Amino acid sequence: MKYSLFLGSADISDVLIYLSKFLQTAGRRVLLVDASTEGFIRYNTPIVANGEGVSEYDEFDIGYAFTTFAEMKHQLDREQQYDHVLVLCSQPDFIRMDDLESFKQRFVVMSPERRSLERAMELMSLILAKRDATQPRVPFCRLFVQQVDSGLAEDYMEQLLGCLPIVFEESSFTIPFDEADYMQKIVNQNSNTVSIKRISRPLRTAIQQMAGNVSELDNQELKSYTKKLSRRSQPVWGM
Repeated sequence: MKYSLFLGSADISDVLIYLSKFLQTAGRRVLLVDASTEGFIRYNTPIVANGEGVSEYDEFDIGYAFTTFAEMKHQLDREQQYDHVLVLCSQPDFIRMDDLESFKQRFVVMSPERRSLERAMELMSLILAKRDATQPRVPFCRLFVQQVDSGLAEDYMEQLLGCLPIVFEESSFTIPFDEADYMQKIVNQNSNTVSIKRISRPLRTAIQQMAGNVSELDNQELKSYTKKLSRRSQPVWGM
């Protein structure tokens, strides 16, 4: 079972839903965990709360009632029901510093909005506050979303987080703001199925590359599953 962490308070519910559906299309059993204070996943999908804290959505599961990563991991490792667990977290109480070692991949998520940058800084500072200076820096991959030509350079964002005991991986992902992506996001939020048919090429490419980042799928497999997912019919609003 592979755990992947997406840390930050930017709304990437659409990105993670596409990534979950991609992995499910590739035959993987997927759990997408909403540990965001804002409830980005839970309230941006038409799932029905069933009292168990986990609901199915288009052939993958969404968990929205776990209180700590340690308790969740203990339960999931015992049950072994999933191949991939994707965690969106903006709650400092959900993850402890020692939990970071359990993740195959760690992403710090940022948008150009000041709130997103400040919250990412605050969240990571709280989680890493007790990390000893002699310990190795924790590697993170950068995920920039809703990017516009604001004049803010990536290195400025990195400077804000430079005082933390982390190291950025060479690779990063950048998803520009696109009105078509926003429209598709709204359509999917009100449908029982997920479609990437009308999303932009940069977003489609980022999903494919992130799928390779969190799994062992090779380039040929990634391209094949991207085509397969892209051929799904556009959902009808409310169905």
